Amino acid sequence: MRVGMVRMDMARRPKVHRVLSLVLCSLALVGWGAFADLRAELAHLKASQDQLLAERKQQQEAVGELAQVQAQIASARDELQALDHKREQAKAQSAAVQQDRTELTKWLDGKRTKRSEKDSIRATKPARSAGQSAVTHS
Repeated sequence: MRVGMVRMDMARRPKVHRVLSLVLCSLALVGWGAFADLRAELAHLKASQDQLLAERKQQQEAVGELAQVQAQIASARDELQALDHKREQAKAQSAAVQQDRTELTKWLDGKRTKRSEKDSIRATKPARSAGQSAVTHS
């Protein structure tokens, strides 16, 4: 019986070798196909990663620009407040100068009025003196 099994195994061995070779070749082809798919997927993921990194870089640059603009706005606000304060000071000084001007104008008008009164008094005195001396001489 043993001899019969060995003969039967010998007859089956080439078939088993062929089937095993076909299975191994099929598995190798499937493996290479999966490897090619993985390489394509890896290339796609690498492209996606590069795109995401580029977008991240753009966003970081935009954040940097935004920070600069915010700093400029804060600086402009500070400058605006300083200018507003100076404007208020100038308004106050202008009001004080205007008040001083008004007082000086009143004082000057008073002096002019007194002077013109003195001048009119002086003008009438010599005319009277001249009239009186003409009356005394006649």
